[in-house]
Amino acid sequence: MNNKHKIMNSKFIKFLLSTILFFFPIHIFYVFIKNILYDFKILKPVKTDAMVISVGNVALGGTGKTPTTISIANFLQKRGFSVGIVSRGHGRKNETNNFLVKDQHWSECGDEVVLLKNNLNPKIPVYVSQNKVFATKQLTDIGCSVVLLDDGFQHRKIHRDIDIVLIGPENHIKKNQFVYPYGILREPFRSIKRADVTIMTKNNLVDNNKSGIVADHELNLKIKNEILSTGENQSLQDLLKSPSNLSVCSIGDPASFAKTLQGLNINIVRRLDYPDHWPFSSNDVKKINRTVLEEGLKNIICTEKDYVKLLEFKSMLNVDLNAIVLKHDLSKGLEDDILSRLS
Repeated sequence: MNNKHKIMNSKFIKFLLSTILFFFPIHIFYVFIKNILYDFKILKPVKTDAMVISVGNVALGGTGKTPTTISIANFLQKRGFSVGIVSRGHGRKNETNNFLVKDQHWSECGDEVVLLKNNLNPKIPVYVSQNKVFATKQLTDIGCSVVLLDDGFQHRKIHRDIDIVLIGPENHIKKNQFVYPYGILREPFRSIKRADVTIMTKNNLVDNNKSGIVADHELNLKIKNEILSTGENQSLQDLLKSPSNLSVCSIGDPASFAKTLQGLNINIVRRLDYPDHWPFSSNDVKKINRTVLEEGLKNIICTEKDYVKLLEFKSMLNVDLNAIVLKHDLSKGLEDDILSRLS
């Protein structure tokens, strides 16, 4: 099956599932029943020996959970805590495997896990598993006193000491305030009442907050001046000099990446957006090369997560591959809030 058919099949399956769920919204009933069982303490979360911090959201789109998890983990490590991270490893080949991350290929552990390992203090272990209780116990056994769950808000089976919920730009739009498949929410927005800490992320990508949503903290999107590149480009200034560029993106919210590039005044002539966690193939690279050739483009610009996967095709690419590197600087107020809750 060629790549074009793979993307078409992926879109068709997504459309088919969306159509079925639209008329038979099983997900909504599941979420409703699960939350009732936990809210009324019919089901009780499992307590582990570690202090557990969950970083999650209520929307399907990307709100910056992984970069925020990285920032909190590195901060706590500097403060002397023994920190570990649990990730589901979205997009990996076999999602039933459980393992401590060492030097696995991204296809074995997931692209977000590689992003974690590339940006974390080397002393911070990452455990990949769908079972967050099991994974937390594994990290506790190797000496972690604080465990962060990357994307854990809906996983109510495990007790958490701090529940952090991120609210992104998509939550400002009224039409998105419905549960999937009628909107982009994983569960009703009122569920954020369970959160101990709420953080508005990417606030600088919102032209005007008319939603009335108020969070405990704000975390604006920040860009590192240094970039990742297969060529001689070393900084954002180098990309600003490039007259014509191609954007390649496979994240949950590609529009936010496009808006980020626009805000940086990087000239994007064409965009190629793929489904989240897309496993790029040689056929994808051929399409990218054709687009570059047809449009006379000078550079390919992607996310750090996609750079990990596209780097394998470096020898095939006609022009340099470059990645914008994001960072979330925690505010002093947020740092103090986390420390006070841990103590």
